[in-house]
Amino acid sequence: MSAEFAGVLRERIRIERPSAAGDSLASGSTETELVGEFWAAIEAQGAGSEATAESRSAMQRWRFILRQTDKILPGDRLIWSERNMLIRTVSEDRRLLPRTILDAEEIR
Repeated sequence: MSAEFAGVLRERIRIERPSAAGDSLASGSTETELVGEFWAAIEAQGAGSEATAESRSAMQRWRFILRQTDKILPGDRLIWSERNMLIRTVSEDRRLLPRTILDAEEIR
């Protein structure tokens, strides 16, 4: 069963977290810390509700399914195939094969 799940994890994603350290002027830093690189299965989720999806500013949403991990938090940044995304939700599915499910939205 686990080999079957591993076979659908075909895309490599990178998760980064904004650094908590400030610069010398105590302003926010744009630096990020690497959380990890993971194999994931990816599904397109559309652009949200009908009202939002019809907007010109609607950004594509994606669902990423990967092996279970507790390292990822909402607000982390996800990089996949030269796309930058913001992780909106992190949930777990502990049924047959434990896995982590990420819902992310592309950012400009």
